[in-house]
Amino acid sequence: MSGDGPTGDRLRVGLLLCDHLDPGPAAVAGDYTELYPAAFAPHGLDIRIYEATAGELPADLDECDAWMTSGSRRSAYEDEGWIHDVRDLIARLAEERRPHAGICFGHQLTALALGGDVERADVGWGVGGRTFDVVAPAPWMDDVDRFTILMSHRDQVTRMPDGAELVATADYCPVGAYRLDDHVFCVQGHPEFVPGLSATLMEMRREVIGPEVVDAGLASLAPPAPELDQDRVAGWIARFYRQALDRS
Repeated sequence: MSGDGPTGDRLRVGLLLCDHLDPGPAAVAGDYTELYPAAFAPHGLDIRIYEATAGELPADLDECDAWMTSGSRRSAYEDEGWIHDVRDLIARLAEERRPHAGICFGHQLTALALGGDVERADVGWGVGGRTFDVVAPAPWMDDVDRFTILMSHRDQVTRMPDGAELVATADYCPVGAYRLDDHVFCVQGHPEFVPGLSATLMEMRREVIGPEVVDAGLASLAPPAPELDQDRVAGWIARFYRQALDRS
């Protein structure tokens, strides 16, 4: 499924990069600086990286056609200067109705920036492949009832921003994806992850996550587990951008 529009024109997407992988995980398939372009280039998106943790943010929002906030090992509610700066930028993107997608930490930070809530989940970590039910498909999604995506988180959105619509849910993670009109689309999962990276991160964090959760997460990556929808979700994000830009 391609995210290219009718003309095939490529879009420049500004990635607010909120973390880097440690050398061990990065050896699997590259750092986030390689993973995001690899996931989204097939859908017509050219990723321009802004090192948000180092204070690098756009001088002008017209530098890119659309925007994305990445995952991070940090928590969206932490009192860090760069987190506040990215949060303020997300609020500005929404105010100006610039197309913006949030991934994991970005999904959570967007909720906070727009008036929602994020908390440490009582259920603990969500790792490996997890399946979400689609409860309100967005116009840019294809016709599926559920999708499976790689996860790595222990914080969750507990209240969406006012006016947001729930797109996908799971028992362990009620807010799996949400949208706000046609200019915000956020997902808790990681479309840029590959299975080997997911497995490596789980093994590295086995004591922190808990062995039973890690073992279940590893099992979710092997048959007969559901096929992963990494590319499908990446395509949704690309189509979201194009539809938002077509309406602007």
